[in-house]
Amino acid sequence: PGWRIGYVMFHHSGELDEVQDAFMRIARSRLCANSVCQRACIQALKGPQHHIEEMNQKLRKRRDFSYKRLNEIEGISTAKPDGAFYIFPKIEAMEKGFWKDDKEFVLDLLHEAHVLIVHGSGFCSTYGKGHFRAVILPQMETLGKAFDKLEQFMKKRLT
Repeated sequence: PGWRIGYVMFHHSGELDEVQDAFMRIARSRLCANSVCQRACIQALKGPQHHIEEMNQKLRKRRDFSYKRLNEIEGISTAKPDGAFYIFPKIEAMEKGFWKDDKEFVLDLLHEAHVLIVHGSGFCSTYGKGHFRAVILPQMETLGKAFDKLEQFMKKRLT
């Protein structure tokens, strides 16, 4: 919920002509922010910006906590995200045959532990295979509970 608006800037003119052309065609047909949102965006960009650093600090804490906590769970490993609201851990335990694929893993986790994550192969069948994507925007307490449930799920499955 809420208003969303964004923009894209193409830095290297000429290098991405096809991408820029395709993006502009899509933007003209589907992505049209109404005039109220456009005006609000101008004010948001010109107004005070201190809230951005405050939010960045919260997001860094959540990212660092998620990174540390997930790497503490046996059968899971992850890299630290640099600029996203998501983390993309590898399901190391899949290599031992506990699940046939990442889809089965996320469905088992949802049904048994009531934790919702997204299978990595849905984002890329090659590089996403054997991974899952989790959002790291929730409050620390919510993230902690989810990771605790994931850890209990993994312990139960790996023993």
